[in-house]
Amino acid sequence: MPKDNNSEKLNMTITIRKDPTFTNLLQNNLKSRYEKRRRNVEDNVHVSDILPSTCIRKQYFGRKNPELDEISNESVQHFIRGESSEAAITSLADMGVSQMDLEMDGLIAHPDIMNQDQIVELKDTLSNKRLGIYDHQFKSYVRQLLYYLVITGIERGIISIRYNNRELKWIKTDSDGNDYFIRPKNSRAPEIESWSVFLPKDDIARELLKNEMIRRKTLFQKSLRESNVSILPRLKENIRSSKCPWCKFYDICMSKENDETQEAKEMVNEIDLLDINGFIDFKPSL
Repeated sequence: MPKDNNSEKLNMTITIRKDPTFTNLLQNNLKSRYEKRRRNVEDNVHVSDILPSTCIRKQYFGRKNPELDEISNESVQHFIRGESSEAAITSLADMGVSQMDLEMDGLIAHPDIMNQDQIVELKDTLSNKRLGIYDHQFKSYVRQLLYYLVITGIERGIISIRYNNRELKWIKTDSDGNDYFIRPKNSRAPEIESWSVFLPKDDIARELLKNEMIRRKTLFQKSLRESNVSILPRLKENIRSSKCPWCKFYDICMSKENDETQEAKEMVNEIDLLDINGFIDFKPSL
């Protein structure tokens, strides 16, 4: 009996279909990891919880309302990019201990790389521009490293920023909210840019930064124990519009019942230590 050529071809067909199973697995496992790391109410406050440049209310709601903090595909992307970048750079640097457990007055820190002489904080960003001291994000990097230097007593640190994108120049935003960019011919390519930070052991800035840390840690713990987010300040007005509307906790945070106390409003309007004239000596080039 002759062979059915059409049947034979069908039996050899390779099947390719879009399948979300593996992506869902990554999201579920990442969610489980976050839940395991979720910190207790009174203990294990991390430096990243209380940075003035980070929304302290978002940290509160992340613990009190974890059901609202869904793990998206974008979350997985950020996690994988950051973890793989940190692992590769730490291995290449080969200059100290990675993610050492540190503690000061109940405040926990995990510097990316640390030895007896210096601390290295690794950052990975999709920013389309190169950051400097006038950028909110860069100041956040600086403050986190300064906190680590205060906790350890070490004087020298490095902020190493990995830029994943080639530089873009913003042109305009249209009536629909779409942003338009161009890539200049001489734009800088993806790169790693590092900054050295020196904080002398006898500098009064250490005591000011320590007081700031302890104050924010104590307030954060109090809000968790009393289930009262109102005593925590929202972000400053000048950055609220660019960050808050996309937060998963926006509606609950901005509700009337969770409004800020007068003390919280005064706290958010205090002058940032990093904005005090002479507090930082910043030079963008050698």
